[in-house]
Amino acid sequence: MNNFLYRAGDKVKCAFFGDKVFKLYAYSEGSYLYIEHEGGFISFCAEGRHMKSHTHSTLTLVDRQKTKVEFIVWMNLYPNKDDNTYYASKEIADQKCLSDRIACVELKGECEI
Repeated sequence: MNNFLYRAGDKVKCAFFGDKVFKLYAYSEGSYLYIEHEGGFISFCAEGRHMKSHTHSTLTLVDRQKTKVEFIVWMNLYPNKDDNTYYASKEIADQKCLSDRIACVELKGECEI
């Protein structure tokens, strides 16, 4: 079974159609993806299987548009220690801190996935 999940916007090749490249679209409920082909639609599970009974993906990823994701994490700072543990909230960082903590800092950023 394939653990890779396809998503709307991916450009894929389908085993049914050789080297032709398609763009995946999502149904409104988001649980299935589809491609347009000759005026019709062919649906796939997020794992790329055409039917739930199939055991392997019939899709191959060609290109994925990167998505920017913003994040906020908290980090405890200690004298003379390189502790690179990040926490999802200040409350969790406070719970996990050691007695020699000198600061708890909020780190904000963005990355592309």
